Amino acid sequence: MSDRYSEIIYSLKKHKTRNVLTGFGVAWGIFILMLLLGTGQGLQDGIFRLFSSFVKNSIWVYGGQISEDAGNNYQVGTPVVFDESLLTDVKQRFKEVDLITPEIHHHQNSIITFKNKNQIGSLKGVGTEYFDIKLLKLSKGRAINKKDVESQRPVCVIGHNINKVLSKNNSLIGKWINISGTLFKVIGVLEKGSVFEQGEQNSIYVSINSFQTYFNNENTYSIFGILLKPNSSSTIFEKELKSFLGKRLKFDKTDNKALFISNVNEQVSSFKKLFSGIKLFLWFVGISILLSGIIGIGNIMLVIVKERTYEIGIRKALGARSRSILFMILSESVAITLLAGLIGLLLGVAVITLANYVLKISYDTNELLISSLNINYSAVITAVVLLVISGALAGLFPAKKASEISPVKALNQK
Repeated sequence: MSDRYSEIIYSLKKHKTRNVLTGFGVAWGIFILMLLLGTGQGLQDGIFRLFSSFVKNSIWVYGGQISEDAGNNYQVGTPVVFDESLLTDVKQRFKEVDLITPEIHHHQNSIITFKNKNQIGSLKGVGTEYFDIKLLKLSKGRAINKKDVESQRPVCVIGHNINKVLSKNNSLIGKWINISGTLFKVIGVLEKGSVFEQGEQNSIYVSINSFQTYFNNENTYSIFGILLKPNSSSTIFEKELKSFLGKRLKFDKTDNKALFISNVNEQVSSFKKLFSGIKLFLWFVGISILLSGIIGIGNIMLVIVKERTYEIGIRKALGARSRSILFMILSESVAITLLAGLIGLLLGVAVITLANYVLKISYDTNELLISSLNINYSAVITAVVLLVISGALAGLFPAKKASEISPVKALNQK
């Protein structure tokens, strides 16, 4: 066996340029496949960070405008709004509802002032369960609690960007800030989020009661969020909820402009299907490139067999079996494929590692859609194994042809 392996190494060294060019196609295919899979997984991770601030089994309902005549006193164009009694009825009507919270927005951006610095932000009034449905992490302080709502305490939670502008990254916890002419005490600061959470980082959150007292006397709002209990079907619940709200608020349940429902679970599932298709396409592209390399190996093996016909004739005249000739040609094919595949694998790991390092030191990864390229070792190693098998198959026909050569015929071809 040692003689056979030495012979393979000798043969590879004898035709360095040819073997390098042949193996380049295979190495390049593995390299490109790694980059495609790494970029695809990095893009998927970046997109799914969009949903990191939402509990998976949550639904957000946005009131629109009635666009179809439902045979009632409401005119087309009437805004659809909600109130506290409606939310109470929804929770009592549907056993699937675990938590429910309103969200009310100021119609215009608010001016926030601290000492001599100003910043513009989006003011929101929320319920006590808001931070349990929308997963906004706090870097410091606490969220709005039940006592804040009941007592209408002038307290607020501010976004990371607002805290950064007003205090140069010093914590504003315990400080009083002026929000459109009203003083509020800062009790919490949001953690710095990703590029998808810039809206939250420029927002101020106060209790729903404080908002209605200081900024809006109306007791209605156009947004509310629901967290469903485990094992509840968000798809079925969404249909039932829309039917219930249609009857309660006097609009046709088929009116697509009256109500907008964001089903986080459904959106996540849709993106998973999308990325499954993208990954399948990336695999197709990568394997297509690999196949071109495999075909090249098969062609080179045919050339090798033709060049070594006389040598094969001598071997067979000296008693070499067809099996040994078959093994010799197949071994060279597998050796080229395996060596090129490993080179492509190492090159891919090196480039992806370097790219991740450059991204880390040069950019704030929270501000990038693709913050890192992931290496799917199991997928790539599987590809290399399949590649070696393909290399053996590519060399099978030339090897079989070589093993069947007649010694007399081979010796006469010199």
